[in-house]
Amino acid sequence: MKRIIQLLIIGLLGFSMMGCHGCKEPVMADPCEGVEEVVADFKVENEIWGYHYKSKRFEVDTFVSGYVFFTAVGQFDSVKWIIGDDPRIFKENEFSLIFSAVGNLDITMIGYRKSNTDCLPLDDGIDTLTKAIVIVPISQSRVFGHYNGHFLSQPDSAFQLFIDYDSSEIWSVNEFPKGYPRDIGEYGFLAGYRNFLADYNGYGGQLGPKPGGWGRVSDDTIIFDFHYFLPGPNGEEVKDTYVGVKF
Repeated sequence: MKRIIQLLIIGLLGFSMMGCHGCKEPVMADPCEGVEEVVADFKVENEIWGYHYKSKRFEVDTFVSGYVFFTAVGQFDSVKWIIGDDPRIFKENEFSLIFSAVGNLDITMIGYRKSNTDCLPLDDGIDTLTKAIVIVPISQSRVFGHYNGHFLSQPDSAFQLFIDYDSSEIWSVNEFPKGYPRDIGEYGFLAGYRNFLADYNGYGGQLGPKPGGWGRVSDDTIIFDFHYFLPGPNGEEVKDTYVGVKF
């Protein structure tokens, strides 16, 4: 009987070895895969809002006075912000402040996340990042100036666009679009440092022949995506883009 049991065991072992021929050892999951140290990062944005248009934020390092938004980028258990010489400590992932004074400002964010010393022995769960921003008066916006350019719908056209600012803080965009019979003068023109919004007739205005849309100035080149409505009962909408260079 003992001999029979031994033969059965040998047979089962042989069958097991035959069945696993070519099998691979099971791969154990790496518990440290994807584990990284906390890295502080954030963005600083200027917001432009209007009456007829949804507000937009623009990430730049130079701003005109007004609302500035601070947003943590990444996963953190908690954050701490130090804004220039402001004695307050901010702990929100996102918040905004209004700046009226001009000058340079250091923005520091400290990010905290529970460390994993089993995978990263030197990880202390803390990282700090500082960025410098500049606040300038609205009169120094790169948007203001005179431009030579054309409409994309008319590549051979030539038209000068004037976006002016004076000491009384009146903005004006003159004789635009081309062929409109009068100076559209002061209206809802909202400028950041490089981005701007032409908001029709401004607060409470009616949609009409005054152009509206978003634009940006990069170096000395302006791109203005605008639209307006032709006078008359049908009020046909016209869309176009003006591209020009400052002179």
